[in-house]
Amino acid sequence: MESTGPLATSRRLLLLLLLLLLPPPTCQGLPPTQRAQDSPAVHLNNGPGQEPVMVFAFDLTKMTKASSSFELRTWDPEGVIFYGDTNPKDDWFVLGLREGRPEIQLHNHWAQLTVGAGPRLDDGKWHQVEVKIDGDSVLLRVDGEEVLRLRQVSGPLVNKSQAVMRIALGGLLFPSSNLRLPLVPALDGCLRRDTWLDKQAQISVSAPTNIRSCNVESQPGTFFPPGTHAEFNLQDIPQPHAEPWAFSLDLGLEQATGSGHLLALRTPENTSWLSLHLQDQERTLLPLFA
Repeated sequence: MESTGPLATSRRLLLLLLLLLLPPPTCQGLPPTQRAQDSPAVHLNNGPGQEPVMVFAFDLTKMTKASSSFELRTWDPEGVIFYGDTNPKDDWFVLGLREGRPEIQLHNHWAQLTVGAGPRLDDGKWHQVEVKIDGDSVLLRVDGEEVLRLRQVSGPLVNKSQAVMRIALGGLLFPSSNLRLPLVPALDGCLRRDTWLDKQAQISVSAPTNIRSCNVESQPGTFFPPGTHAEFNLQDIPQPHAEPWAFSLDLGLEQATGSGHLLALRTPENTSWLSLHLQDQERTLLPLFA
């Protein structure tokens, strides 16, 4: 028999109060800025070279939508966001960053140009970007605002001489020397919530080949692909009056994946002076002297 006395009533009121105070249920394991239906963010840098991290192919004869949109986050001021073509010799398009601002390079039968516009995007924040073909024009929107409109630079997609369009993320499908204005292709950035042209016209998509993941939080820094290096002129460093003296280098390092060689210091006279190696299992730095 259910109790109906004052004590039972007080318990029910207390239970109701606790239920009202509980936070609403949320999707566990998702960052606060990621929606449940979102796929994981893709890192646009694929290590050395200019190889894209993903390549899409579309059948232009089935195309009914000619726009692409995505969100971009980066601290890197220069690199390729995406490349598109129907023919790498005479019909291609590149959207990248130069000095942190969007830049379009375009080469086709209607126009050959390089133009930059819009705000700086290399501030580590997520920015919404849209590129759209509207008749003979190409539109660029950043965070909902139109920042560039190029007129008389395009034609109907169905009239292209090639029926397949390729979209490459984070890289190029031809030598970087073919660009109208030189650009370092590698972009240390993340891309999410992306839609590319017409999903119904998509023929194929390659599996992501990026070697880095996109963290929820992002801090200023630089990603060095394997094989890159920096040089310092020790003659420009003030020398102490007494010997011995030491050269100090302070680095904050984040390993992309696995274990491997992180850093080598050398001089022209000694090609293997000092190196640092990270063991992924122990997460420790081991100095190796030669």
